[in-house]
Amino acid sequence: MAELPYWKTPLVEGCYMVGQRHAKSLLQCNTYLHTFRSKGGEPFHWCIDPGSQVDYPHIRKHLKELISDLSTIRLFSINHQDPDVVGNLTLLTRENKEMAGLTTEDTWRLVRHLRLQPKKMYFANKIGRNTVKLPTGDRIQVVPTPFCHFRGAVAYYDPERQILFTGDLFAGLNIPGRMQLFGDEEDWPGIAQFHQIYMPNRAAVAFAIRQIQALRPPVKIIAPQHGFLLRGDFMHKVMERLLRLPVGMDLLAKEVDERYIRIYNDIFGELLHLANERLGKEKVFEILFTLPRDHELKRCIRAGKDRFDLVRNGIHALPWAIDVLSQGQPDEFATQLKSLVLERCIKRKAPLPQLGIGIEGTRR
Repeated sequence: MAELPYWKTPLVEGCYMVGQRHAKSLLQCNTYLHTFRSKGGEPFHWCIDPGSQVDYPHIRKHLKELISDLSTIRLFSINHQDPDVVGNLTLLTRENKEMAGLTTEDTWRLVRHLRLQPKKMYFANKIGRNTVKLPTGDRIQVVPTPFCHFRGAVAYYDPERQILFTGDLFAGLNIPGRMQLFGDEEDWPGIAQFHQIYMPNRAAVAFAIRQIQALRPPVKIIAPQHGFLLRGDFMHKVMERLLRLPVGMDLLAKEVDERYIRIYNDIFGELLHLANERLGKEKVFEILFTLPRDHELKRCIRAGKDRFDLVRNGIHALPWAIDVLSQGQPDEFATQLKSLVLERCIKRKAPLPQLGIGIEGTRR
């Protein structure tokens, strides 16, 4: 029997990821369709995070293959107001005048500037006991995740099927070519880096995770708006790691240096060793010695008799070092340098630099 395409493969009963998978993209966008059914009644279709207009032709096609008529979607929900989340609402609401919306007032305050006209809006922060009751008898539980990564962000939980839709929380960058729906250990660096870029601080992430860990029945699947879905042991590992991961304001260079500069210097040494093998030691030393006086990396390294040391701003200096060492080289060399840095940082539990992992044919 032929394998079903991913958008026809249920994540749980009645739930599908209908977004487009881009083979060369660093950031996959996930849109979900969740259908509830009751005996003798009409199905209730719910669209979660309708997605980017870039993907709309594919999302529309996937939706129509599953439910035939877009006018049968009864509810959309949005985690926050970014265009990769809400862009398709203007298109969907043109085709479906009967669709209601679910979000927080903080989010709607911004989204309404798209001049949307849903049939009705339900505000998640005003719902009694944080529960939305559906005509089928099912319910959606609203889980506050403030500042992850927007003040008005909330997650939506189906307690019957134990699937949680989290928006940017638990999202991740991905290595191009990894097209599967569910993540595994290989995807952790991209998840960590996404949170370090987009989340404000560890306290906000920890608060949200505590709300999620307290849900009953416990969550079995986490469905974020970017990257891969999480389940099983890996899902729990990601939650525990994110509780401790420095993100956003936690990563101000001075504070990070006080704790991690020795580790970053060791990794810098390994980076130079790998570059020496590829380019030759003389070439590597020439590159570093001839950096312009105002180059950011020049201020972060110190030259010795037969070596260079990384002495400050390590979390930013490592990406700069990769950039200068890989100039004029094939993209695979830059990827090799990035992989070394990520692997060593993970092994030594140091905050991950922003390396833009997996971007093909580009440089920082």
